[in-house]
Amino acid sequence: MAKAVPGRARKAAARKAPVPAKRKAAATPLTSAAKFKALVDNLTTIELDELIKVATARKSKEIAGARASLLNEVKARAASLGMSLADLVGLDNGKAAKSQSAPTPKYRNPDTGETWSGRGYPAKWLTDLEAKGRKREEFAI
Repeated sequence: MAKAVPGRARKAAARKAPVPAKRKAAATPLTSAAKFKALVDNLTTIELDELIKVATARKSKEIAGARASLLNEVKARAASLGMSLADLVGLDNGKAAKSQSAPTPKYRNPDTGETWSGRGYPAKWLTDLEAKGRKREEFAI
């Protein structure tokens, strides 16, 4: 037997209390995604097609609403800064900025009518004629 230590209570050899029976875990509530999946799994193909059509229409309305809301916010913010929406997107007086057009030709081949703008590598017809001794100025437009 174990020796008693002064100041410590002796362990009682009493029976331990019975452990309560484990409770069954409550069924975990389904998340909204799981509920939706369970509902969709029971639909027929015709019902699924109808659901897709309705969902697509709803999505389009939501996107259109969000775009309109954003546009209104941007317009209001621009107005508070004394700017128009045209100023924000780089339009000049409400018209689209002039796009770059092809450069105007500066040289023309008298035989074929081909042209060269004077930018980049010289045209093959021009280098061939210069190799034959002709001057570039002869072909100026």
